Amino acid sequence: MNGKVLVLLISISAMVAFLSACQPAPSDPLIDPEDVILVEVDGRAVSLPMLEYMMVQRGIDEDDHEGMRELLDELIRLRAVANAAERDGLAEQAEVRAQRALRDMETLQLRYFSRIHEEYPVTDEDIQAVYEAQLQRSGDRQFRLETIAYPSQRQALLAIASLEDGETDFAALSEQARRDGLTVEPTGWVDRSQVGDELGPLFAEAEAGDVLSAPLQTPQGWRLVRIADERPLQAPALDDVREGIARQLVRQRLEALVEDLYDAAEITPMLPLEEASAD
Repeated sequence: MNGKVLVLLISISAMVAFLSACQPAPSDPLIDPEDVILVEVDGRAVSLPMLEYMMVQRGIDEDDHEGMRELLDELIRLRAVANAAERDGLAEQAEVRAQRALRDMETLQLRYFSRIHEEYPVTDEDIQAVYEAQLQRSGDRQFRLETIAYPSQRQALLAIASLEDGETDFAALSEQARRDGLTVEPTGWVDRSQVGDELGPLFAEAEAGDVLSAPLQTPQGWRLVRIADERPLQAPALDDVREGIARQLVRQRLEALVEDLYDAAEITPMLPLEEASAD
């Protein structure tokens, strides 16, 4: 922020003392000694970085003098209320201290993530590689499926065996499953990448009318899968999925970063696990 901001703040109010060389109070660990202090409220600092941050959050430009005056006034009021809360001992309450500590960690985490993303951005080459890998996993066809959800893998495998032995057909199995209260339902169009690595290869040679030789495990049960129909896959253009791939890569990188930091951290339990769990 340039000098005209400071010149402006001098005239905000006759009651606002502009103390650019003032040292922050020792009880303000988040105020750096090099920070410009705009005002002290009952001895507690309101700094220029505070105002600048608020301006960014509210979308207020440094040419908006009135907006800056209002923000500084808001910060002074906020500081006055915080001071009163501290005098009443609220800052010493365990819940308040925990909330402030968590908010501090969350702020640092977001800033750290932002810096990592700036230093190691997702490139067009990264996006292209993911796109091509997805096309490879998807194959060149889509399938519409009919499924029967069995409670156990054993039941699903027995149903597949009865089909392979010619003892029954899929229609009869579906009818029996409905009488037994099992879920029998079709799916929308799916490709190989959407059915998992184990079943994906089974679709390579499958045709409409075929029943897969292995069941699909889902949260609803072990599904017997019949291919009801197929059609050529119309893959989306790269430009249509570019942003989604970029978001996916950022999320994956940050998740991996968190796991790496967790694994590298020196973690020292300070209480016996049983006692910590009880508390």
